[in-house]
Amino acid sequence: MQKRKNNNGVFYVVISLVAVLAIVSGAVAYSVSQNVNVEGDYNYYEAEGQPTPPIVEEELGGMPGPNIMNGINVHGPITYGSGSYIATSSSGSASTLSKKDLEKYLISFTSNVNAYTFTMPATSTMLSLLTETGGTREWLIHNATTTAATTLTVAAGGGMDLVSVTSDDDVIDGGEFTELKCTHIPYLDANNEDVMCIVNELANSD
Repeated sequence: MQKRKNNNGVFYVVISLVAVLAIVSGAVAYSVSQNVNVEGDYNYYEAEGQPTPPIVEEELGGMPGPNIMNGINVHGPITYGSGSYIATSSSGSASTLSKKDLEKYLISFTSNVNAYTFTMPATSTMLSLLTETGGTREWLIHNATTTAATTLTVAAGGGMDLVSVTSDDDVIDGGEFTELKCTHIPYLDANNEDVMCIVNELANSD
């Protein structure tokens, strides 16, 4: 007589697995549809019937830091020097520009004498602004005195070489501007000059 196989063990195993799956499914369904009690306004988007939050596209901009090691392409207008402005005056005949002065982009000066001289600082100060060889920085200097004969002269500091297209570009007539662009350069011959500044006087054209 053939013996019957006892499948009760397999049956109980299947029943146990079905029960476990039912419990897990119920727990998941409960966790999705459960009510959340909070104070204040709260939007719960996982439950059915809740509206999907709109996608808001924002234009973000940022810089990785003060040092950019690669060339950049800017697809749009550039504005720089904003808020970098100093207006000053003096009753003397000369003064030396400080690092604080040169941290501004636009220097507007009104003189109470017929001839005034701005002397650039020595290279110890300039190299704190132009720390690397080849580093360049520029300023716009305005002689805000309304009398044309009242001049403002830009003079070189120690270890600095001033260059220009004409020999009198370093003299700014009243009401006019000068572009000043300085570059940290290697020592030039025996003069030990490590800052070169281009002085370019801009005459009124209107």
